[in-house]
Amino acid sequence: MEPSALPADVAGRSFRDSVARLMDDVDELVARTVAFGDEQRPPYAVVPRSAIEASVRMNLETVRDSLLAGAPVIDDRDVEALTIRVDERLGQGLRVEDGIQGWRKSIGVIQERFIEIAAEQDVDVAEVLNAVRVLWQLSDLMTNQMTALFRSRQLTGALRHSQLRAEFLEKVLAGGLPVPEVHARGEELGLDTTIDYLTVKAGTAQGASVEALRRRLETRATGLVVVADGYCFGLLSGPIGVLAGEDVVALGPAAPLPEVAGSFELATRIYDWMRQHGVRGRRRIEDIGWRLAVDRDDAVTSLLLRRYRAPLDPMGEFGELIWRSVRAYVSADKNVARAAEALVVHQNTLRYRLARFAEITGANLDSADTLLEVAWALAADPDETT
Repeated sequence: MEPSALPADVAGRSFRDSVARLMDDVDELVARTVAFGDEQRPPYAVVPRSAIEASVRMNLETVRDSLLAGAPVIDDRDVEALTIRVDERLGQGLRVEDGIQGWRKSIGVIQERFIEIAAEQDVDVAEVLNAVRVLWQLSDLMTNQMTALFRSRQLTGALRHSQLRAEFLEKVLAGGLPVPEVHARGEELGLDTTIDYLTVKAGTAQGASVEALRRRLETRATGLVVVADGYCFGLLSGPIGVLAGEDVVALGPAAPLPEVAGSFELATRIYDWMRQHGVRGRRRIEDIGWRLAVDRDDAVTSLLLRRYRAPLDPMGEFGELIWRSVRAYVSADKNVARAAEALVVHQNTLRYRLARFAEITGANLDSADTLLEVAWALAADPDETT
């Protein structure tokens, strides 16, 4: 004769008894989970056994509730406990992949042990299969929850780190931090506080990525660079590699970390000058020299423009030709042949225009002082192209 099926109430007790035995089997489940952790070193080497045991107990409670309900059960208590565990694991240096792998293995260990107990208790196969299905669903739901929590915490941590970088740079580049604090906060951000740093202010042509420029600067030189409103700024300690054609990079002179405020003020002036004159590439004060002072000294600039540029205005187009010729002559270091070639005119035509300039303005281009004054006026002229 075929053995008669167990009464429903007996079968139900067998299932509930199996769940109860599972809850009493914490030590065995912890041992199996720790064994898995040992196999996964180094990530789980940093997780204390007590923390693993606490996680197994919490997982067991969630499993018990879900098995008895016949469906995954995740309440606010579970989410709160999971949040605490995620924060702990991040603090212990684990990645999201490590956390998810640990959770799945824990549920796998619990499932294996439940199947063993259910076999001993003669639990109906259909009930065992349904329990396995519930645990799979629970594993998927908790994995999604854990992934979201890990990503959220990592994003929050990254944003906070970015804020700390920006706050430090703003204060140190403005000279607003005491020297001990400069060293302490700089070391926290991974800076070598014993070396000198170049300061940088940089931007790009309209439409280009400032974040991409920041990466080019930070990956090609040791330092700290952050993005602001349409530009980036920071500290560099190594050589800068090849820049993109749209980059506008201004560098202040090297200085010890507590003294970079003056360097950054100069980098800002250079950056503003480059923007005003449409200059791209990389520039230091050595590349610009006295021209950086042109835009700052309005009195001198106005005087020289009145002396050398204004007298040509009444002459209209011919006055423009004379001014352009003077520019080419000065740019060619007073070499008539090269200047005439750049203008695509005969050398005698250029000499005639230069003579007219001297006649109209009284300028003697053989005088060093006059030549410097004319060069200053040319640098100040809004039609200048670099």
